[in-house]
Amino acid sequence: MCEPTTLFAIVSVATAGVGVYAQHQTAKAQADAINAQRGNEREEALESTEEELGQRIRAARERRARARVAGGESGALGNSFIASVNQSLQDQDMDAALAQKNLAFSQRGTDDRANTALSSIRDPSAIEAGLNIATAGFQGYSAGQSIASRRKAAGK
Repeated sequence: MCEPTTLFAIVSVATAGVGVYAQHQTAKAQADAINAQRGNEREEALESTEEELGQRIRAARERRARARVAGGESGALGNSFIASVNQSLQDQDMDAALAQKNLAFSQRGTDDRANTALSSIRDPSAIEAGLNIATAGFQGYSAGQSIASRRKAAGK
């Protein structure tokens, strides 16, 4: 049978090792969940922007089509008509640029929130894990030494 000093040291090291491993696995699961949420938020923002942009482009095309029909029926297809169509195209391009800018801001906000959450995750480094395990081993060894010395003192 092992002496108490060795037994306590082994148990302490094993317990500390399991604790550090569990802490690392928890940190990894938290990081995976945060990154999955980040991906979902970015995808939702992109889909929302694409839908909004599609609706705006469709509405602008309908307005230009109505203007063309009205201009053709009235015979007013001169320079002012061309200028209004060009303005409509420029407005459409501005809407697209604004939607892209808003998407970039939204995704930057998503990334900032995710990075803040990731930075708060407690994941021990290899050095910290080694020190925790070594400290636990030393404390277990000391406890075993204390028990052994008490046994000797009681046996005298």
